[in-house]
Amino acid sequence: MYGRMKAAMTLFLFLVTALPLSAGAQGPSKAECASVGLKSCKPLDDFAFSLRSAVKADDRDAVAAMVAYPIEIQVKDGLEIKDKAAFVRNYDLVLTRSVRDAIAQEPFVHPRKIIQFVGDQAQIWLGVEKGRLRIDTIIIE
Repeated sequence: MYGRMKAAMTLFLFLVTALPLSAGAQGPSKAECASVGLKSCKPLDDFAFSLRSAVKADDRDAVAAMVAYPIEIQVKDGLEIKDKAAFVRNYDLVLTRSVRDAIAQEPFVHPRKIIQFVGDQAQIWLGVEKGRLRIDTIIIE
């Protein structure tokens, strides 16, 4: 029962923050994408597709190539991953079921100009540097 209440509250909070930005829309608007430094939403759509495909295919190298290093994985004890090789070694610790579930969600642009995939128990934050998207934060609850 407690788990369902927590999930419902998380979903409610997600909707409260996401709906004003893109109510009725599938994914972020062009203006939202521009607000985080993208010329259009195509790079975000392409990144999400590539990330989902790599995760589904268990292509650890491809997923690791989408990460900005060093990256701190926010979990109970914390985990800092300094490079692609360390990410691949720790892949199973990072790409948990909750992280995979978050990746399956539609990305959105948070009012603080952060691109996120949000699931019930994980968040993946993307950063934009010189027009390129990279995973820069993973939070696992």
